[in-house]
Amino acid sequence: MALEFIQAKNASKSAKANGVTLHSSYNPQVEGERFAQSLSLDFIPKYVIIVEGALSYCAPFIKKRFPNAKVGTIRFTTGFSECDKEWDFCLSLKEKGAPPLCDRLFDLMGEEGLFQSAFFDWKPSAAAWPEESTAAWAQIKSAIQKAKTVLGTREYFGKRWLKNKLLFFKRLQKPLCIKPIEKPVLVCASGPSLEGALESIKKVREKIFVCALSSSVSVLANNNIEPDLILSADGGWWAKKHLDPLRKNFKNVPLALEPEAACPSTLLSQKEILPLCYDDDQLSQKLFDALGAKALPARRNGTVSGSALELFLALCGSEIFFAGLDLSPSKNKSHALPNVLETERDASDCRLRTKATRQAAAALPSESLMIYEAWFKSYDLAGRKVYRIKGDENFSNSLGQIQDISASDFEGHCSKPHGAQKTLFFEPQNNFCKPLGSNDKRRRVIKDTFIEWSGSENFCQEMFPADYIMLKRAANDKDRQERESAIERKKSKLLLELFGGQE
Repeated sequence: MALEFIQAKNASKSAKANGVTLHSSYNPQVEGERFAQSLSLDFIPKYVIIVEGALSYCAPFIKKRFPNAKVGTIRFTTGFSECDKEWDFCLSLKEKGAPPLCDRLFDLMGEEGLFQSAFFDWKPSAAAWPEESTAAWAQIKSAIQKAKTVLGTREYFGKRWLKNKLLFFKRLQKPLCIKPIEKPVLVCASGPSLEGALESIKKVREKIFVCALSSSVSVLANNNIEPDLILSADGGWWAKKHLDPLRKNFKNVPLALEPEAACPSTLLSQKEILPLCYDDDQLSQKLFDALGAKALPARRNGTVSGSALELFLALCGSEIFFAGLDLSPSKNKSHALPNVLETERDASDCRLRTKATRQAAAALPSESLMIYEAWFKSYDLAGRKVYRIKGDENFSNSLGQIQDISASDFEGHCSKPHGAQKTLFFEPQNNFCKPLGSNDKRRRVIKDTFIEWSGSENFCQEMFPADYIMLKRAANDKDRQERESAIERKKSKLLLELFGGQE
């Protein structure tokens, strides 16, 4: 990559790359100002990103034109690092040890930010580095496609998650609190490697605290391993399927649950529940307060395993182990068996759609697995000891600071004297709903709290994300009023569907 610096006629620094002049040879500052004024936008941007802004002469003028936007650049080279201070942020096209640019863009802006962003080429840079420019725009396209998928998921599932929340607060009867855990914690996921760790888990069962993610419940039940806690945080129908075995098994084991998680209503009424609450879930926070309940803080995560990691890093001062956290393709199967969903699929296998054909997909790379794997790889454990048990597997991946150990080494780690007994982990929330008395009063409080929340910006953002983004993008009063009217119509329809209208 040939990069050289030259002096412009006004004594400012200019540059050439691969034979292409990147800035005016007369007055780069004026060129940068004209570029900023030429940017054509029909919406109010939250982010403005220039693809390789070189010596950054345009940056201050873009900031002046869009004072409420974050202004950044995507770098092809480190040769302009001395100018990086002119931008609010700089992202390298390729950064050693970092996730792909598309993931870093998504992490920085999120799906809403990406749809309120404007990307522009610095034309000379695109001419000087055509391959890098093509690669950068492909990554931008990938980030926007991911944002589109996530936004579509939010739009589709938003009402379902809302109904899950309202059902949770209507049916919750036995909320619990949890004390700090003095034992090592084992989190059981449902990857194939869980099977190879089962015998070791049995040997040290009394020396550890076992949390079963809902997808692993059927495996533990089949092997007579009773967990101390079951965790579910997924709002989809499949999550409810994984909890079906609890009707017969582990009846006395508490269930850690986020209100938007899908759960059979009978379990909500009958089981002891350890409530969780995402830090961005304003409605649930308001309802917990209104009903006099306490919830453990949790963070929304693409995978329930990630939510479990953060939860137990806060609750446990000892070592944390994962079993079944494969997050990689498997030659034989996708999950440890028996698995509730696999059992149902087995029943529909036939000669034209065989089990072998279906399971062959498990050996192929999965985009969702790669996303989850990248999250664990980049997670900073701040010196905490977290391990993944290999069982009988030789993993084809690594999970960053999480160390892989054999099942026998896991047994060795758990040989230390253990702390509090199982019965001391949880205690009931005795003040839950006491001032309310009847269920009718509880329903009234839930409805009033929801109606109050429905007047907030967060309501619009959560329930109608696409309309919310378009409202934020609106560049004139007419567009803004049209979007607000559309949101009000949808809001009235939703309130009528949920509560039969406002009183």
